[in-house]
Amino acid sequence: MSSLVAVVHVGEPPPLGGGLRPAVVAHLYVDAFPRFVVHEVAEDGSMERVAGGYAPDLDADPSYPVTDLLLATRREPSSVAQRLDVLDTKARANYGSGFREKVFEDDVAWGSDGYGRHFEARSQLEAHRYEDRIAVGVHPDAPAEVREALAANLDRLDAPVDRFRSPTDRTP
Repeated sequence: MSSLVAVVHVGEPPPLGGGLRPAVVAHLYVDAFPRFVVHEVAEDGSMERVAGGYAPDLDADPSYPVTDLLLATRREPSSVAQRLDVLDTKARANYGSGFREKVFEDDVAWGSDGYGRHFEARSQLEAHRYEDRIAVGVHPDAPAEVREALAANLDRLDAPVDRFRSPTDRTP
């Protein structure tokens, strides 16, 4: 039986006050292997599930669970969004799949088709400012590798990040 262990929200900070206007909501479930179920949130608040699921390699060093979600769903707020779009177009032309397909349908592991473009995009995204706010809630009983992989990935991102110990505990 799978367990919900983390929730990631990505979106614009509102003009006044705290919080964010979610554009992407990702739920991380763990059973035999971890996987994200991702929804994109429209302006009217309706949610549409992204086809497929993303199974991040949380044991990789480094692991890129949040970076890959941003590349696949919301790279526009990055200061290098145009460069990321070019890399996505090149990957699509050369390998038949862009970052969205690579994350949700293909393999993002080293040696997979298009890995070089994907790795370069990861590096570019992490090295430049990302303007959207990222809020992550992790259940206190989440496996250590989940907590560590998310924390390490968030530390590498140059973005406003809110971290919470559990989805109901709002204490950073």
